[in-house]
Amino acid sequence: MSFSSLNKMAPFSYAGKLSRQSWALIAFLAFVLASAVVLSQTVNLTPQVGSDFFFSSDNPKFQYDKLIAKIFPQESSQLIISAKGDINSPDYIKRIDVFTSMAMFFPGVSSVKSLVSGPSSLKDAAESPLWRRLLISDDNKSSNMIAFLGNIPPQEIIPKFEVVMKLLASPGFQLQIAGVPYVVEMIRRNLVHDLVVFSFVAFAVFGAVMTLIFRSIRVFVGTMVACLESCMITLFIIGLSGIKIGILTVNLATIVFVLTLSHIIFLTHNWRNICSLNPGAGTRSVNEAVKMTFPASFWCMVTTLLGFLSLLFVQAQPLRELGVSGAMGTVVSISAAYSIYPLFLKMVKPPLVIKGKPDRGKARSFFIRRTGWVAALIVLLFLGCIPGLLRLNTDPSLFSYFTKGSPLREGLEYMDRNGGSSPLDLVVRDSGGEKLNKGKIYERLWALQEALENDSSVGSIISLPVIMAEGGRAPLASFVSWESLLKWMEKPEYGKIARSFITDDHISGHFLLRMKESGRTTSRVEVVDRIKDIVREHGFITEMIGGLYLLQGELSMLVSSSLVYGLFGLIGFFMVIALIISRSLKISLAMALGLGIIPVCVFGAIGFMRIPLDIISAPAVNVAIGMGIDSMIHTVTAVRRRTLKGIDSRTAWLQARARLWKPVLGSMFIVSAGFAIFGLSVFPPTQRFGFSIVMGTVFAAASTVFILPLLSEIGHRGPAADAPEEEAEKGTKEEADAVPETPEQIPEPSPPTVIVLPDLSAGSGTSGSGPDTA
Repeated sequence: MSFSSLNKMAPFSYAGKLSRQSWALIAFLAFVLASAVVLSQTVNLTPQVGSDFFFSSDNPKFQYDKLIAKIFPQESSQLIISAKGDINSPDYIKRIDVFTSMAMFFPGVSSVKSLVSGPSSLKDAAESPLWRRLLISDDNKSSNMIAFLGNIPPQEIIPKFEVVMKLLASPGFQLQIAGVPYVVEMIRRNLVHDLVVFSFVAFAVFGAVMTLIFRSIRVFVGTMVACLESCMITLFIIGLSGIKIGILTVNLATIVFVLTLSHIIFLTHNWRNICSLNPGAGTRSVNEAVKMTFPASFWCMVTTLLGFLSLLFVQAQPLRELGVSGAMGTVVSISAAYSIYPLFLKMVKPPLVIKGKPDRGKARSFFIRRTGWVAALIVLLFLGCIPGLLRLNTDPSLFSYFTKGSPLREGLEYMDRNGGSSPLDLVVRDSGGEKLNKGKIYERLWALQEALENDSSVGSIISLPVIMAEGGRAPLASFVSWESLLKWMEKPEYGKIARSFITDDHISGHFLLRMKESGRTTSRVEVVDRIKDIVREHGFITEMIGGLYLLQGELSMLVSSSLVYGLFGLIGFFMVIALIISRSLKISLAMALGLGIIPVCVFGAIGFMRIPLDIISAPAVNVAIGMGIDSMIHTVTAVRRRTLKGIDSRTAWLQARARLWKPVLGSMFIVSAGFAIFGLSVFPPTQRFGFSIVMGTVFAAASTVFILPLLSEIGHRGPAADAPEEEAEKGTKEEADAVPETPEQIPEPSPPTVIVLPDLSAGSGTSGSGPDTA
């Protein structure tokens, strides 16, 4: 039953009507709470991060990684625990023994290698080609304990290791942990922290900002209900679709909230302007506002939808998941904004209009006048940001994902300096087709080993020649051939260790490298290419290559290509849509150029500030451009309505800017305040994501208000506006005189005079003068 039908049931006092409306508000709030309960019971909202979170399972590079693991079977994931101290101290060795023994009892741990489990003694480890590389640091001030894990979730096994580390830690025995499972678990914990913090802080910040701007309890409640329902419906849909909450989709709720809010801001603005022209329209003013605002909102939805769908063409799994879920959220946001929010708007008493002199405040006067000098400053800023693009770091190290000084980052950096921190797998074969079980191959393989270890980006390497050199230390080993020694090390009693480094046909060999991230001045892909050259120079061919190091390098290339081609493609799509809306090629080009300012300024500033551009922060510009195109579409739509009435183009732009500068800047303020919350994150990529959106949103608003009108009027030969403020008011007065009594025929309203909002919480009367727009 609609609210209008409730009002017709019987004559009630104004207080009675408020009572019914209050019950309606309570019902909506109960619906929100019920939705939250259903969502929490049906969808797993805990962020899920796996060791393969960088790429989708069908990516060729990821397939190579899996194929290498299948051909050269190894104990799966590893945790590396570094113990700093005097490695010659008996107390040090005793603590290593205790840690190793306790870790062996953990479920999911298949084995632990340390100074007391593997080599026969510290001296044996120091002299061993294998154990020296695996267990002893380059500076001889620490040793490693390597725990091999089975198929067990990191969140279940990592806490057990942390407890033991805390028990055994002492000034002379400092423990640090690293390895892919630990990195994955730390990312998951950071995302969980952010999800909890953002849920409360975002509600408080958005609530405070919207209360300040709207100054109406019912408008505020309606906005929150529509936005929250939009978020929950989106999360419910992606949950049913099998999409997990990951490193990018964890921010989806905030994005959908803001998308919904953007529609509401412009809808509320148009409603208040219609009410200012025809206060007696009642609930019909809401219907008229919906008719006026929805076409522009629809095209805004289309452009945002295209922005998210463009992410489906990249191989990075997180970006594809964000593309799918963001596309769903885009459709849900406009549906919630136009189905839920108008119901609340119909319960709000229209604002009153005080007849008299129009509002000619300094701010409004500033935005009516031509502000070419402001546009010139923006253009200079745009030109100044271009050199920053050359300094953009699109291939940051794994360290950049964690806060400086955090235990994980310190552990990663220490291990990186002492043996490397990021794995890289090489599969090689002899270029002449020789089998690797021949003695004459040994020297060439060992020469390749040493050449790779001499590369500045390579840490320790475990390979077939290292394994064979270790086997050669056995008694009587010098009396057997290379081929016989290899057969021994392929037997079960030797753990079939050779099977992890050579194929059954003895054609291909496996090199397991630990790569260094610190001090890297070139991209990972360039480093990998250099390694391939070293392999080729020693008479071998690189058959396959995989590992986290390569996947991160490929991911950075995908991010870079998506930034270049994706953004150009988006702006091209947006230009076509702008042409459909404006029917003007000049305005479409102006919108494209105005949008082009956003990524250049954002990325240029990021480049100058040396802020890493990782996979999480990179899509922020797409979101910011989506916000920018929204404001531009609403502005161009308002201009087109005026030009169709015969208003001069220059005057139409002045009127549209005078009418819409408040909702444009209000939307910018709300979006910026919302995404500034990301600064509270303990996860640096999320902080960078929020910072990038805030910058992009500010540039988008500035481009809409100052650049777009200037570009659209290039080549215009209309009369000079000696009195631009009067020019802007002229069309307004003509529109005001022609306002009909029938709400269905209400044209684009003129700027209102001073508006006074009623005190909706009190039930009657008015309270202060409200803002001109939403």
